[in-house]
Amino acid sequence: MKKIVVLLLALVTIALAKDADRTGPYIAVGGGYAVFNDDNRMGSEPIDPTYNLNLIGGAFINKYLSVELGFDYYDTFTNDMQDTTDIYIFDAAAKAHYPFWKERIDLYAAFGAGGISWKETLDGVTQEDNSGVLRGDVGIGFRTLDWLTVNMGYRHYFFTLDQVDNSGVVTQQYKMDLSSAYVNIEVQF
Repeated sequence: MKKIVVLLLALVTIALAKDADRTGPYIAVGGGYAVFNDDNRMGSEPIDPTYNLNLIGGAFINKYLSVELGFDYYDTFTNDMQDTTDIYIFDAAAKAHYPFWKERIDLYAAFGAGGISWKETLDGVTQEDNSGVLRGDVGIGFRTLDWLTVNMGYRHYFFTLDQVDNSGVVTQQYKMDLSSAYVNIEVQF
């Protein structure tokens, strides 16, 4: 019975709340569960999923659009041969919002681009590389206070790696992707 009363009070509070202000800067921090598809580059599937952390700084242009800069850190991906890959991503994105229910619930989609850096160890040999990356997000945000939002979403990165021989000729191109289901806490100023 107590749970029902608390749920009803929460719903009434949200329903009677004033519209949230959706302009100005924000920061968000969170993490998720990540899966890496390396286009069989490591040569041994599957690659074990891992966790990621993200840090985002952004600004609402209006209640329908924001822009953000992001940093994602992914813990080590390992396959059954003990080959490893460490990944870091910096990106910029535009985020489209569809707020409803007194602007307390927000459906969003983000599209962006950036750079990815990774360090991998294959068969005992360590190498590092960088590439461009494209980003896509979809999610839902719950504005719990005028300045605090909890976001739950799905983020997907697409990138390629060209394997080059000693003469500079591309011998293999790997089309890789990385996805993450995440939760973050967003604080608006």
